[in-house]
Amino acid sequence: MEDLFFAGFFLTMVNFFGTLFLVGIILFILQAIGLFKIAKRERRNDIAWLAWIPIVNQFLITLLVEKDVHPGLRGKYTWLFLAAIIIAVIFGYFVYIVPIIPMAMFYYAYYFILKRYTDNPMLYVVIAIISLGWAVPIQLFMFRNKEMVSEKPLLEEPGASM
Repeated sequence: MEDLFFAGFFLTMVNFFGTLFLVGIILFILQAIGLFKIAKRERRNDIAWLAWIPIVNQFLITLLVEKDVHPGLRGKYTWLFLAAIIIAVIFGYFVYIVPIIPMAMFYYAYYFILKRYTDNPMLYVVIAIISLGWAVPIQLFMFRNKEMVSEKPLLEEPGASM
C-alpha cells in the first residue's frame, strides 16, 4: 500500500512539473516571437535575435528602451540592470528585499515598451506584476503586430538649442 502511495505521489509530481515545463516553453516561444517582432519594428535588427536566447532576452527589453528612460540612466540602463541581477544573486539570500530591485528595473523598462503600443501602459504593467510576470510573454505577443501609439521621441542632448 505504501508503494502505491509513493508511486502515485511521484507520478503526480512528474505530471505537475511536466505541465509547468510545457507551459514555460510555450510562454518562452510567445515572448521570443513578440520581442523579436517588436525589436524588428523598432528597427533594431542588429539585436532582434537576442529574443531567442533565454535570460538574455530580458536584456533586449532594456536595450530597446535605453534612450527612453530617465536622463540620468540613459546609455547605462542595461549595465545597471546587469549589476542589479548580479547583486541580487549574491546578496539575495541575506537581504530579502534585494531581488526586488532587478524586478522593478525590468517592469520600469517594460513600461516604456508598453507606452509605445498602448494608451494605458500602466494597466498592463499592473497585470504583469499581479501575475508575477506570467502575463508578460502573452502581452508581448499581443503587441507584436500592433501599430505604435507613440513613436519613440527624438531625444536631444542636454543643453542643445533648437
